[in-house]
Amino acid sequence: MNRFLTKFIKISLPTIVVTLFLLVLAIEVWVRFSWDPKRGSPGFYIASFSRLEQLAPNYSGWFAGVPIRTNNLGFRDPRDYSLDKSPNTFRIVVLGDSVTFGHGALYETTYPYLLETKLKSWKPDVDWQVWNLAVPGYKTSQELMYLLDIGPSYLPDLVVVGFYENDIIGNLPERKATRVRLLVNRTKSFLKTHFYSYEFYKKAYLQLSSTLFASDIHRQMLKNLFREEKQLLRLDWVANLEEQKLTPLKRIPNRHRLKTQCPSHSNPNLIDGIRRATSWHNTVDRLQRLNREGTYRILFFVNISPDICAKDDLFYHGPHKLLNEYFLEVFSNGGTPVVSSYDAFYPYRPSQMPLAQGHSLGNANLVKAETLFQFLKNHFFPRIPKFTSKRN
Repeated sequence: MNRFLTKFIKISLPTIVVTLFLLVLAIEVWVRFSWDPKRGSPGFYIASFSRLEQLAPNYSGWFAGVPIRTNNLGFRDPRDYSLDKSPNTFRIVVLGDSVTFGHGALYETTYPYLLETKLKSWKPDVDWQVWNLAVPGYKTSQELMYLLDIGPSYLPDLVVVGFYENDIIGNLPERKATRVRLLVNRTKSFLKTHFYSYEFYKKAYLQLSSTLFASDIHRQMLKNLFREEKQLLRLDWVANLEEQKLTPLKRIPNRHRLKTQCPSHSNPNLIDGIRRATSWHNTVDRLQRLNREGTYRILFFVNISPDICAKDDLFYHGPHKLLNEYFLEVFSNGGTPVVSSYDAFYPYRPSQMPLAQGHSLGNANLVKAETLFQFLKNHFFPRIPKFTSKRN
């Protein structure tokens, strides 16, 4: 037995280690050789203890076919900021997922940036700062952790929590720091920053886990990865799409709608399934308590649009109407302000609102920004003394 163990340690083990090293090296070389730079480069994401992952500060490259720049604070913005605030600063931090981040959208047409331009035109004497803190792939629980991480130093005057319907899936509870977890976190950060093949191994791990353990969470994560992979195809033209442009909008006359009949379908179990998403509901409740207790002013923004009647190029009231009503009911509990983009899309043609039902581009983001601006102007700011004084 001792001779076998000695032989294994001296001969077999080094051989296995060298073989694995060469295999890892070969995979890394293969991934780098076949990599499209417009997919991005390592270092866009780094590991985060409380949020699993976060955006790296001072990243410059590509993501989802468009140029991306993160600033000194680690969020999407070409401008660097100081955390200091002047007396006339009004700082809005916008939390969210890929829809709010602007997956596939140019920075100048993301809805947080368009909101900032509208606010500056409305009251140019105010130092408006609208910070897009959205991270692709985030769930509501990660957005809560993000707020708890940065809130004391960022001192936001308003927190907008951007919500998209798939944020319900995969919400995780808070995690306590341990030495092992911190070590794992540092290791993941190193791998994410230096290895192109990190996502290759991540996908392989999820495939193996879903096969061996039949985990719904792993299967959902794998499904999301494959969907993102599909969305990142043909990256050479994403930044130059005509749909990226902001163009004049034309409302549809009501008489055209009266002649239209769109097939309506519904899933009676959909709302019941959302009601059973306990972790998500608990996270929303935590955000609402922060608002009620006065820790932060919080506004929920529901990124949702009506269903599309493709044959007539119209939005119509289908299953998403019930979803919208349910989300408004949940988010408004306890008096927390909430606004949805649903009604704002209805008067327009879907062909004018590119990807309104997902990763919005161009005019679809413009409608969202206008929705937020009008709500803030007419319902939110009138309750804040600095915006109701005679001077303003």
